[in-house]
Amino acid sequence: MKDIENVEQARESFNHILDNKKYAGIIKDDKHLSILLSLVDNGEYNRILDIGTGTGYLAFPLAERFPTASVCGIDIAETIVMKNNAIVKEKGIFNLTFEVFDGLKYPFPDESFDLIVTRYAFHHFPNAADAIRQMNRILVKGGRVLISDPIRNEKDENRVIDMFMKVKKDGHIQFYSSNELDELFTGNGFRKERQVITNMKFPFARQDEYIQIYDTISDKDKSLYNITNDNGIVWVQHIDVGNVVFVKI
Repeated sequence: MKDIENVEQARESFNHILDNKKYAGIIKDDKHLSILLSLVDNGEYNRILDIGTGTGYLAFPLAERFPTASVCGIDIAETIVMKNNAIVKEKGIFNLTFEVFDGLKYPFPDESFDLIVTRYAFHHFPNAADAIRQMNRILVKGGRVLISDPIRNEKDENRVIDMFMKVKKDGHIQFYSSNELDELFTGNGFRKERQVITNMKFPFARQDEYIQIYDTISDKDKSLYNITNDNGIVWVQHIDVGNVVFVKI
């Protein structure tokens, strides 16, 4: 029941913000996109799945990059899925589709995909281990998963970054440390192939909850992410992003 509640919270949030220009500006990063595409360039794919596709930030470039592959983007936000499919139709893109899913179960047969990608979505997965087992199921042997997500600093024992993120009420579950992510995948039938660390920064809105958290956490915890208070707006000035490729054994 808790998993369903988290998905519903995320769905309500993302149906409203995915088309927001301010939000789009925060997550848009052409350099980062280029890195992600380079991480999967050395493969041949028949079917590609983008989980938590949002506006199709990865799905559209992947469809262009691999014209002989069939690309599917899935998301819980019905509104953006409809808009993405309208763009596909308008532009006449023949190898790309978008579908709504329930955020819990991947509705595909066994060994359906050669590549799975997900960007800035993994921290919303209600049950990460179950999601990884499902990825394993729908991937062919030797298939790859590209996970791109902010990672919790190993020294963040109080999980202060999650405190800030949960104020947003957008279905955030948790950020995983690099070691935690590795253990989740290697414990569920994958081996780690490659990792590239990038970084990002993002602001939290001018809300009392963010200021309260900022005022109560230690300077040591603030320094882990260079968290600052700029005239009432709390900024996470630096958080590492793990861009990791895992291969199904």
